[in-house]
Formats: sequence, C-alpha cells, structure tokens
Amino acid sequence: MKKKVLLVMLVALVFLSGCSFSKESKTNPSNTGNSSETLKTKVVRIESNPGGAIVFVDNDPPVTTPADVELTLGWHFVEFRKNGYQNYVMKNVEVKEDTTEIKVSLEKTPSTKDGFLGGVLGPIVFDSVPHFACCSAAAIAYSNIFYGGTYTVSGFTSLDSFDIVFPSGKTVHFDTKLAGIGKRKFSKVVTFDELGEYGIISNREGEYSFEVCYKPKILSPTPKIEDLFPEYGIKNAIAVPVGKEVDAKVLITDAKGLPIPDTSLGVFGLKTDSKGIVNFIVKIERGGDGSTITYINGNRAGVMVYADLLVWEYDYAKFTKDGKLVESTTQNANVTIQPSMMPWFKDNVKVVLEDNHVYMPYGSFGVRITEMYKGAGIAGNIIIPHPKDPSIIYTNAFVSKDEGNRFEELEVTLDTIGIDRNNPSVILGWSRNEPKYILKSTDYGLHFEKIVNVSIDLTNNFVEQISIDPSNPKRVYLGTWKGLYVSNDSASTFSLLNSDCSIVKSIAVNPKNSNIIIIGSEKGILRSEDGGKTWEVMKNNPNVDFINCIVFDPKNPNTVYAGSMYEGIFASFDCGKTWQSLHKFDLEGPQSIAVNPLKHNIVYVVSFRDGIYKSVDYGKTFAKIGFPVGNETSIAFGNNGNLFLIDDGVPFVLNDSSESFVPLDGKTFLIGGPSWKIMDNELFIDVSNIRGDSIRSKVGENYIEFYKACDMLP
Repeated sequence: MKKKVLLVMLVALVFLSGCSFSKESKTNPSNTGNSSETLKTKVVRIESNPGGAIVFVDNDPPVTTPADVELTLGWHFVEFRKNGYQNYVMKNVEVKEDTTEIKVSLEKTPSTKDGFLGGVLGPIVFDSVPHFACCSAAAIAYSNIFYGGTYTVSGFTSLDSFDIVFPSGKTVHFDTKLAGIGKRKFSKVVTFDELGEYGIISNREGEYSFEVCYKPKILSPTPKIEDLFPEYGIKNAIAVPVGKEVDAKVLITDAKGLPIPDTSLGVFGLKTDSKGIVNFIVKIERGGDGSTITYINGNRAGVMVYADLLVWEYDYAKFTKDGKLVESTTQNANVTIQPSMMPWFKDNVKVVLEDNHVYMPYGSFGVRITEMYKGAGIAGNIIIPHPKDPSIIYTNAFVSKDEGNRFEELEVTLDTIGIDRNNPSVILGWSRNEPKYILKSTDYGLHFEKIVNVSIDLTNNFVEQISIDPSNPKRVYLGTWKGLYVSNDSASTFSLLNSDCSIVKSIAVNPKNSNIIIIGSEKGILRSEDGGKTWEVMKNNPNVDFINCIVFDPKNPNTVYAGSMYEGIFASFDCGKTWQSLHKFDLEGPQSIAVNPLKHNIVYVVSFRDGIYKSVDYGKTFAKIGFPVGNETSIAFGNNGNLFLIDDGVPFVLNDSSESFVPLDGKTFLIGGPSWKIMDNELFIDVSNIRGDSIRSKVGENYIEFYKACDMLP
C-alpha cells in the first residue's frame, strides 16, 4: 500500500471528474533496448479547460496546453497540472490512427469559500486558523498557532455563535452572520497570548480543542526530511536514518520570531539556552520485528517532539559504482522485513554505465515497481494464463492474446475472475463496483453482460473465487463470504451448495475427476467426493482460520497443496484426505502456490511481503528467489511450463536461465518513471535519478545511494 502521509486541513476534500478514455501506452524504444524498431507517430492536440495546464506525457518533457505533440501510436501516461485546480491523471490513453486530440476539463480545488462544508467533519469549518492536522502520523493534532500570534479566525458554520476558551478561562466570543441557506460565516482577529490547551465550545458543549505552543525552527546543520524528499509534504521534520543518531539544533521563538531563552518546553527534559536554542540527540533503532523506536536524549519518544516539530525516519543504502553494497539500514539478518523498509539489496550486483544512464537489476536496490512507475498498479493482483491456449493471458484488468507482448484493457476491473478452459474468449467475473451481478464476457473481457442472480445473496457479500468445472463449463462454483454456491447453467442461476461454513476463501476442482471438490473455509479444509452433495472435514485438518489457496498438481491430482496466511503451506498426497505441514510461509492470496505442469516436482510459493520461494522436491525444501514482492503478488503456470507473476499490477514471466522475472508489455506498465532495459534476460532500471514521493537515488563520482522515507503511520 503506497501510503503518503500528509498533514492536511480538516476541511480538505478532493473531487474527481472529467472525461473517460481508453487506456493504452506509448511505445518507447529507449525503454526496450530496441532502437531499430520503426514506430508510427501522429500529431495530437492536447487541450485543457481552462488552458495553461502543465501536461506530462510518459517520460517526456512537459508541455503547456494547448499544445500539438507528436506521439507514437499506442498507450501513453498523461497527467494535467494547474495551480488552483485538481490534478487530472489518466494513467493510460490510447492514441490511434484517428485520434486528433486529448482534452480534459479541470476542476477547481475545493475550499470552504466555494460552499458550506459544515456537518462533514463538524459544525464549525475554519478556512483560517485554528486548523487541525488529520490523517497524520500518530494522529498528530497540533494547531499551527504559536504563542503571541495574532490571527484572523474565519470560516463557516451552522451555529449562531461559539466561543474560543483560553487556558486561563478567558473567552473570545464569535457571533455569526447568515451567508446562505443553512450557512453562516464568521471572522474575528484574535491574539493567542497564552500557552496551553484552548477549547471551542457552542451551546455549552465542547467542539474542538487545540494546543498553542512556542514555535520551533530547525537550524542548520540539522538534516530535514523536506530537503531529502520535498514532494513528501512533511515540513519541520528532523530526518534520521534508521540505526543512526542525529544531533538536533532547534530555535524556539514566539509567533513573531523572538527567541524564548532559558525556558523548559515540558517534554523530554528539553530546555532552551540563553539564545533560545535547544540541542538534543535523536536516535532511531530497529527491533527484530522490523518496527522502529525513536529516542530523544535517551527518552523513548514518538513522531512528534514539540508543537509541529517532528522526527521522520528514512532507510538508506549505498553501493559502489561496481555494484558492491557498502552500507544499508536493513543489513541485520535478524530483522523481519516490513513494507516501509527497503529490504531487497544484493551485494556484488552488475552495474551498467551507458551514456548518462546507470543501470542496475530490478530487485537489487530496494525500490519497488509502484514506487518508480506511474503506469504500475493498474492491472490488479490476479494473473491467469489460459489452461489450453498459451497465447491468452488474463489479469483481472487486462488481457493479452499474444503471450504477453501486448495487453488490452478489460471493460471492467474484476476482483475475481474465472476462466473457461475450453473456450479462451469466455470469462466470468465479479467486481465490488458491480456487487449485485456476476459478469460474463464472450469476447476476452472487452465487453461484459450482467447476469442477475435472484437466487444468490450478494448483499454485503464478497466473491472470493470463481471456479469453472474443467470438464463441464456449464458448472460454476462461487466461493463467497456467505457460503459456496453452484450453477449448472453457465452462471445464469445459482444455488447454495454448502451452508455449513459461512466464508469460503478458496475452491479447487480435481482436474481428472470433477466430483472431487476441495474448499478452504473458516473451518479449515472441506472435501466432497460427490460433486458437493456431501462434505467432510479432513483429517489432520490444518488448524488455521482460513485456507486462502488450494492447488491440485495438474499431472498427478493425488497431490494437492494448500496455503494459509499464518501457518504456511500444507500438502496432501492422497487427493486431499490427509494433510501435513511443509513450511511456515504467509500465503495470502488464492494464487500463492503454483505447480509446474511439465515438471510437477517444481513448486513455487509467494510469501506475503517476504519473497518468492522455489522447491524442486514437491515442497520438501524451498530456496528463495531474489524478487522484491509487493503487497499484491500472484503466480501461475501456463500449460507450456512458463511461470507468470503479477506484482503491484505489472505482469512478469520467469526467465529460467537466470531465474529472473522479465516484465510483459513494459511499454504499457513501466511508464512515467526511469528508463529501463532488458539485458541478459533481466530487467535493468536506470537509477541515475529515481524520484518519487518518498524515494530518492543519487549517483556520485564513486557511489550510488538510495533513500526511502518511512511510512510513519502506526
């Protein structure tokens, strides 16, 4: 979950609107390493209403609307930006032979002055101080009002009056004026000449409270997080690398900038000197579970130090130009990797210097795909190669008909997808955006029809898995939060097949005997030998909450694998009758296990936020493959023995010779980020200038450095 921590006003709202476009992307020879490819182009008019917007297209220099731009036919990432207006992002736009323009209407950034927002988060809405920080680290709620400051307090409310109550009990009264139906406005100049907690009351009831403190200012040479990550949006925060300590120097003043000498701040034993300066040591340590602890002068602390002064941690790695890992904040082998860390560092990696580019293999320097590319993350977390036709590959948002060279977008992004093994153009799906229907397509997902199922309760339900009987495509199973359903008429109608368990997470039908069905539920593993008429809870049933994944060995269905989130992978060698534990992985999704159909001794698993593991002995032992899995990673074998993977929305295929994963249709998904190339059957990324909200790379004369601001949300 890429989460960006923002300090925002309580009244901030975001509205999205605009045109709808087909999504495809640009053919970029610099990213494919194939500069000899001939590309068709055409001039396209890019416009916005109003004009004067800055437009970013793929990795090209920005243009200002209106503009005529020469674009290659294919898919492009397009983003419009204009001060005072909300950013408009179209992750992919298709440029065809008949495309003449790309145009959007921009929406103004909403404010309280544009309309009454009272009642959304409270009866009083301020468009000036006091304001409140919400959605911030550790629920910080400082006011940004400082001692001795004089501010105009204004905004809108539904109240006739209210009071600001000072710490001493003194009050400042606000009468409001009618400003429209149900809306009243207020404005008054207030001097906040007391330290401590202020309250806002109306009708003798408290509405809000806020603190007024002295004003802290970070002084040089104390490192600041905004110097490393200006786009991160965090101000007045001391930057501290994990595992290190920083000498902090902070000036304490009143709101007018006058120093406050020889005064205790009341926290962590901090006290100013005769010049109003406080010096202290900040240290961040990482525990064995991957969590971090902040210390100020040896005292355990949190993110907030005082007023709006924060401590913000970051991870760091340093390589030599010849690929030797010199230092990193995650080198402790006893640390459990967390998603906020940069865990994927390899020593002695290959570095390719080419013109002004510095290429390193993906997975060697600790930055994930979604942290580098704006086109990533759009294809979801499911990948299914067709069981009979290796040219057809589905994700839950795209389909490829040419073995992954080019993907087309499905009409609907699906949460669950089922494949008809006898007809590659037919798929069934379910989407939380259309929760009342099962969706069916007969043209590879380019168009769907809604199937109204009066016999299935999809209210407040979730369809975890759709499984089509491999020997009878008219028979369809749904694993839902309200039980297991079955259809015998190609999903036209459904009936409840198993009401003994409420939540069914996974379904597997024996590929050679479809009367044998195995499901994973909150009761563990259940098995039927008569097509679901009767069920039996299995012996040696894994004592876990849920079985998320069940996979038959396609060559020998007497062998079945199952996986759970916390207890790992299990195996049965008698067609699911008895089970034994293999390894303690965290297997989250329905595609966490894949068995090679040609060499069925080879088994792969995806351990959540940990990595990909391979076994060559039917799961008895596993070895880790160095691929940096994200939050949503799935794997699946094609019938030709190719292993496919989708990670953070980007589909990959395994290169057996190097055991590395190569992206499919990178021209679609790897856009809006650094240049990349496939070299020696491996994905290489140009690390000379990776810049994201929380990611930085820096190439010096002798070293390559990487920085990542940590997510400080609890």
